[in-house]
Formats: sequence, structure tokens, C-alpha cells
Amino acid sequence: MDLGKVGVGLVTATDEQVKVAIHNLLNDSSTSGILDFLSVRSSVQVRVVNGRSIDWWTSPAMLVHAVAQNEKLGGSGLEIGLGGGTDVVNKEHLNRKILSIVGGERSTFDIWGVAIDVNLESEHQGKKAGPFIMVTVIAALLVVGATYKSYWATTICGIGLALVIIWLKGLSALVGIKSGLVIDLVVPIGMISLGVDFLVHALGRYKEELKYRKIPLIAFQIGLPSVSIALALAMLSDSIAFLSNLSSSIEAVIHFGAAAAIGVVSSFIILGIVSPLLAMKVDEYLSQCKYTFKSKKWFILKVLASCAVACASGVVVIMVVAVSKFYGVLVLGLSLAIFIVLPMVVLGLLISKKDSMKRPDVSVTHISHKREIMAEMISTLVLKSVSNRVIVIFLTTIVTLASVWYALRLEPTFDVKDFFDSSSAFVVGLDKIDEHLGKKGGEPGVVYIEGDLMDPKVVSVISQFIDSLREVDSIAETPSGEITIGLNIVNVSKMIMGDPYAINQILETTGVIMTDHDQNGIPDTKDQMKQMFSSLIERGLSNYQGSFILKPEDVRGAVYYSGSGNDITTVSFQIPGTRDQSVVGRVEKELTPMLETLEASSKIMKVGLTGSPFTRDVQLSASTKTLYTSLPIAVIAATLLLMFAMRSLKYAVVTVIPVILVVTWLYGIMYALGFALNFVTAMIGAISIGVGIDYSIHMTQRYREELRGTDDPFKAISTAARGTGLALVASAASSIVGFAIMGMAPMPMFSSYGQLTAIMIFLSLLASLVVLPSMLIFATKIGSARSE
Repeated sequence: MDLGKVGVGLVTATDEQVKVAIHNLLNDSSTSGILDFLSVRSSVQVRVVNGRSIDWWTSPAMLVHAVAQNEKLGGSGLEIGLGGGTDVVNKEHLNRKILSIVGGERSTFDIWGVAIDVNLESEHQGKKAGPFIMVTVIAALLVVGATYKSYWATTICGIGLALVIIWLKGLSALVGIKSGLVIDLVVPIGMISLGVDFLVHALGRYKEELKYRKIPLIAFQIGLPSVSIALALAMLSDSIAFLSNLSSSIEAVIHFGAAAAIGVVSSFIILGIVSPLLAMKVDEYLSQCKYTFKSKKWFILKVLASCAVACASGVVVIMVVAVSKFYGVLVLGLSLAIFIVLPMVVLGLLISKKDSMKRPDVSVTHISHKREIMAEMISTLVLKSVSNRVIVIFLTTIVTLASVWYALRLEPTFDVKDFFDSSSAFVVGLDKIDEHLGKKGGEPGVVYIEGDLMDPKVVSVISQFIDSLREVDSIAETPSGEITIGLNIVNVSKMIMGDPYAINQILETTGVIMTDHDQNGIPDTKDQMKQMFSSLIERGLSNYQGSFILKPEDVRGAVYYSGSGNDITTVSFQIPGTRDQSVVGRVEKELTPMLETLEASSKIMKVGLTGSPFTRDVQLSASTKTLYTSLPIAVIAATLLLMFAMRSLKYAVVTVIPVILVVTWLYGIMYALGFALNFVTAMIGAISIGVGIDYSIHMTQRYREELRGTDDPFKAISTAARGTGLALVASAASSIVGFAIMGMAPMPMFSSYGQLTAIMIFLSLLASLVVLPSMLIFATKIGSARSE
């Protein structure tokens, strides 16, 4: 039934009239392909309507494709993935508008887009995660402030972190590093932990010297040089660790390594050198000021001001990385004026001209009793570990071997739910596809074919290749029996040769008679092929009513006809279950010999496998390969650097071992907790190298420094634990609290980043305070420690 012929449309037609029309469509060979758009859960019954027996179809869902003129949208093919350019994002805006129009004011049905707006959805969910990133910064700063019980520690750290992010963004742009998810969010967030670590160790050592030296300038002159070697080694080792990612073949990973190295150097300069210098100048002002600022009123004011500067710094960071760099810099300038310049000016005015001599003040030299207790607890923990070092090393070996076993079972996987909120319309749309397409559809894969495609023998070879796709178990066959989707040179040829009206159109426009003596659906001669596609590309193909069956742009999208024997077509097919990346690997493995056979044809110049499943598989494999290659590079390079700086191979090796342990433990835990190995989690592995080497270097350097003044390695490790160990705990605590908050973000990409980074920092702390001291004692010759 043609509804138009009986004078009704879909709005006015009865259910029975619609069912009859659907029956007619599905039983007509020229339109039966619409079966592919119905759910696999559809059902059919034989019913009698108006005395006629029909197939009464019922389907809970259907697919609707909207085809746009790609040439007017910037060209290029279908691209589903993060990091799309302006053309891709503009297409996504159009997709959303089409979805809105098709959906209308719906009341009897629901509609979902299927992977139509991945970049826009990423931006939307990233903005929802923005407050969590901001709170991560705020929490880390407040922990630093609480650790030192200092408004100035909070302020200097907050403004310093904001400056590091601005340096990172500016210098990255200056050297040509492309903006993207990794550079915009992953690297800046990672710098929170590393930046805080630089500040805590530099400031902590200065404060430690201030406890004994009393005079800020002298404490700075002694404290900073003492820790500067460790800071410089940490900076160089971190940079080496991140730059080892330059061995990757993926541009995003290379840019990650370069940007992270820029961030590390920026953190070293701003938070490791300039910030302690500013803290010293503040303490000089405080030591000369006649006011002690110890009243309850001042305490409340300092707490409120600390919260304010932490919030302002968090706002600056999130604005610079996700909203507006201009306004971020503007807020930073205001924060700098309000929270640093103004208080410094007030302090300067409060300093009595008659009392310009520096005198110690309790507000400068006081070390809280709680910090002393914490230092003693850390020292006790470390001494217990080294006293039972054989047991510690044995247990570490067992845990590490188990972690290696788990880590090696971690496979690269991709599930959109690892990146986007599972309740979002984007994810629900993909779930609906899985539910209603099942094994009859999936993510498109594409075979690229270039050669003399106007030769009927070549087209016949391609046709045989398409038929052979049915032998690949993981490639979907549609309900209508098709193994490919979209247009290609084979199905366009068969469409023409199977339609006498179309053949007659070609005859009228070209004067060439189309023949197919071997009944394979392909014109018999090269000239016929050329004339047919020349006509189709120029005029398209119409039915007897004058409506387009094939528009010229449709044909141009299916076949690039060069006229010189260098033509191009693509063959698209569907792969169900690509959330499990191993499925993609199996398909590629089965297709490889088939593609080699296809490329062996004398007139086919190039054959390639592409499409989002395969490009993603390459990216995931390369990310994994980068992790496996960059870790040895980073370890070897860091060992050589430390050996040169420490002039000791054994201490260099002992310092690097905890890094390997942390990475191994982290990936073992990832497997045990059900995390996937993907691009983001691979980046966390790279960051863990940087954090782990930082913690180890600080502990080793402090231990060797204390060892120079005593023959007792246990006393040296105890003193190192009380000073550097306390700084490690403060640094780790601030980062863990911050990243634990990020772990509650609604976007899984950020929540997993936060959770795993918090775990990684804890593991780094554990390795530095429990395992490393035991190895340091083993590496030290008892009785001749002073010479070590």
C-alpha cells in the first residue's frame, strides 16, 4: 500500500494501513533493506487485514539515519573520537540540531543519538567535572596550610601552582604543542602533585633550619642549598621520565611527555626556588614586626584568608585549563595583589623604623607540638622497617611478584563507560544500539582500496573480497543479509546493473549500452565502467518518478574517479562488541591475509584497514607499548643521572627500584579493582614514574647527607625520616586528599584518574618510607657509614 495513493499520510493513517505499507516495503526487493533499521527484538505475525494476509511487524525500536551534504560541512569522512577539529565539532552541532528536530515535542516515543557528539559530550561532562578539579586544588592547598599552620604557606603554594599552570599552557603553545584533552586537563592536574612536592620539600627544609638558626636569611642560605640538589635531581629525573614518552608513535603521547616536562621545570623554578625565597622574605618581615598576630581574631582572619586564597587559586586553575585563559590570568593578578602584595605592604608599614634589627619572633620559629609528634611517628615507622628489613624485603618481593602476575594480565580495552557518565544520553544511546542491534550491527570498520577501479576484473576481485567477509565471525551480517554498509564501487555497480531503468538512463546520457554477460553485477568493459561512473558523478541516478536514488555527492562519496587509473573506494562493515578491544584485534588478525590477497591484485596499488575501531586499537596498543618502552628508558636514564650526581651506582640503583615497584603495584591493583588499561590510565603510569622518583630521591639524598655526620646509619635514617619523611607525608597527604575528591567526579575519566592517582601517591609514599630505607641500610656498610 502506498499511503499517498489512498490519500492519507502517517499522521492520519490507521495502524492497519501503516502495517500494510510496512509489509509491502519489506516484501519488495528494492526496499527490503529497511529491515536493517529494525530492532533484533522485532517480531512478525501473519494476520489478515481487509481480507489480505500480511506480515504484521512489531519493533520496539528502529534506527534513523540522517544524511547531510558532507562537502558543505568541510569534507573529510566520518570521525568518531576525541580531539576532533573545528569541522568535526561543527558536524556534531548539526547532529544535535537534527536530533532535536526529529525528536520534536515527543510524547509517545524516546530518541537517542548514537555517537553523534562525542567531542561536545566530552566538553559538557568535562565542565561538570570542573568543580571537582577546582576542589582538588583547594583541598591540596588547605592541607599544605594546615600542615604548616600558616596562611603564607597556603598563599605561596596556591599562587605558585596557578603560575605553574599558566607557564605550562603558555610555553606549550610557544613550542607548538597542540591543545587537546591531555594537554588541557591531564597534564595540569598531574602537576598539582609534583608542584606541591617541590614546595613542601623546599619550604619544609627551610622551616626545619629556621627552627635552629632563628634568622630567616641564614636558615634560607643553609636550608635551600641542602635540599636544592635533591630538588634538581628530582626535576631532571622527572623530566627524563616524561621525555621518555617521546619514544611513542602517537602524537598525543609525545605532546604529553613534552608538556609534562615543561610543567616539571616550571614547578621546580616557581615552587622549588622562588616560593621558598618569598617565604623567607615574609618571615623577615614578621621577625621585624612589633605585632605577633596571635590573637583569636587574627587566627580566624588567617583561616578565612587561607580558605579564600585556596578558592581563588582553584578558580584560576580551572579557568586557565577549561574556561578562559584571559579571565584566569586576570583572577590570578587580582589574587596576587590581594593575598600577597597587600599583606606585604601592610607588614612593611607595621615594621617600626626604630626597631629595624631582625629579632626572632615566636610566630616565625615555632614548630608545633603536633608536627613533632608526627615526625616521631614517622621516625618510629622507618626504624621499625629497617630493624625488620629482611622481612620487609621478603614481603615486598612476594607482593611485587603477585602484582607483576596481575599487571601482565591487564589488557588494553575501550569502553565508553570508562570515559563518560553511564547515565548520560551519549552512553545510553550506545547501550540502546547494543540492545537493539545485537550481533546484527556494530561499530563501522573501513577497508581503503586504491587502484584502477574502472577495470571490471579489479571490481570483481573487490566483490570476492566482500563475499569473503562473511567468513569472519566477528563481522556482522545485517538482517537483510548484507555484509557491508554504505556505498562502494561494488554495490553501486550492482545497483545499476540490476535495474533496467537505471541502465536505460546511462544509455540516454552516455550512448553506451551496459552489458553483463557473466551475470556478476559488474559492467563487462572498462569503457562501460568509466561512462557509467562519469554519468553518475555528474547527474546521479533517478527513479521513474524523477526522485534521486543516488545523488551525485553520494556517488562521489562512494568512489573517487580520477580518470587516470588511480581511483579510490572504501568498503565499510560492522563489528559488534568493540567495547572489548580484543574483538577488534581478532577481526584485524583474520582480515590481514585477506587484505594481502586483495592488494596482490596487479591493478590494486594500495589497501588499508581503518575506521575508529582500528585507529583506537592502534592508539591503545601504542599507549601500552609506550608504557613498556618508556619505563625502561626512564629507569636507565634516571639511574645514569643519579649515578653521575651521587657518584655511586648502588645508591642510584636503590633509589630507582621503588619507582619500578610503584608502577608494578599500581597496575596490579588496577587489574584487581577492575580498571581498564586505556590512554588515561597509561598516562597515570607515566606520572607515577615522576612522583615515585621524586619521593625516592628526597629520602636517599637526605639519608646520605645525614650519613656524612655519623657512623650510625640507623641514626641517619631516623633523622632523615623526621625531616624529609615528614615532608613526604605532608606532600602525599595534600595530593591524596585532593585527588580523592577528584575521584568522586561524575565523569569516569576524571574519577578513575583521581582514584588511581591517589592510590599511586600512597604507594610512592609507602615505598619511600618502608621499602627504600631498608634497601638503603642494606646498601650501607655498617661501621664505615661516614665514608658512604
